[in-house]
Amino acid sequence: MNYIKLINAFYDRLETSQLSTSAIALWHALASVNNKAGWLREFAVAVSVLCIKTGLSERTISNARNELKTKGFIDFKSRKGNKSAVYQLFDLSAMIAYKVSGKSLLSATDAGNASYTVSDNASDNLSDNASALVSPETKPNETKQQTAVSRQHWFDEYYQCFGQQPSPIQCEKIIVYLEQDGISDEAVCKAFRIAAEVGKSYGYAAGILNNWAAKGIKTLVDVKAEQKKYQQTRKQATQSRTQTAATRQEVVPAWMKQEHPKKEPEVSPEEAAKRAAELEKYFESI
Repeated sequence: MNYIKLINAFYDRLETSQLSTSAIALWHALASVNNKAGWLREFAVAVSVLCIKTGLSERTISNARNELKTKGFIDFKSRKGNKSAVYQLFDLSAMIAYKVSGKSLLSATDAGNASYTVSDNASDNLSDNASALVSPETKPNETKQQTAVSRQHWFDEYYQCFGQQPSPIQCEKIIVYLEQDGISDEAVCKAFRIAAEVGKSYGYAAGILNNWAAKGIKTLVDVKAEQKKYQQTRKQATQSRTQTAATRQEVVPAWMKQEHPKKEPEVSPEEAAKRAAELEKYFESI
């Protein structure tokens, strides 16, 4: 199974089958686990692990996985005791080869039969649907598809920069940056990379995005211009401090300017002996 094709197919599927933010986060967590496991048909993962990867509670994960199963994204089997549930991640990129209906885990025979059934009708149904999606008259669909692809980009970038998937609350905030503040997907990813390069978490990136939103910075061109302006400001500040230090005059305390009292001239040995003799003669006369 191709990871990139699977993710692309996932967001294509969202065009016709919307999911909650919790379900989207859970699907990405399951895809990540299965990718590390080598893409098994069935794999087990503890709820506690999914809680860590998604930031969701056990109850929310239970609701999210039921939603994913109902809408045909995954299937799972609960097991008794302390055993982890067993999951199957449907290959959405191969949905043309087999459709997920009300059945549980599709067998290889079912998949084969489905491929023959779909191949017979592909020229009629699927070609019509595909043409409807790319038709110039359906611009809202194109916009939704672009939004889905954009969501894939920042979601993957977040995982690469911070080693985990964003929580539902963080997803909602990032969507606000994209849709309300008008910050491009590339600029959002740039903020993630800036934070990761200095060893910071998502909170640091959120601070950058808040600053950009306040300044009206929306594209990578705006980001580069802001960074250039910042570097110039720093350079000018450094030059100003250097010039100030060079022209600064040292203030000398007043007491250092006072003249020291002159020392008495030194007396020669002969003069000293003469003065001593006179002083001795004076004492003898008293």
